[in-house]
Amino acid sequence: MLGKIINVIVALLVVLLFLGMIGVSVIGTGWDTVEELPQTPEDQSNIERIGVSVFTKYVVPFEIMAIVLLSALIGAFYMGRGADSK
Repeated sequence: MLGKIINVIVALLVVLLFLGMIGVSVIGTGWDTVEELPQTPEDQSNIERIGVSVFTKYVVPFEIMAIVLLSALIGAFYMGRGADSK
């Protein structure tokens, strides 16, 4: 019984830290709109500029989202595994 309580407390702590990281990254990031991106006549799609922005200015939110997607993938794998394979 004590083990379950400790597991719940640790899980809640991890969730709170995770939500805190997401909140800080969302609040602390200055979000540019499409109009604020620099336009180049040669490349109307701005793929290079968006790539540079993602890997310089927005690297922390990009890495946090990578961790979110990885944890979702691991969670989906764990849930899909089922109770029979334990």
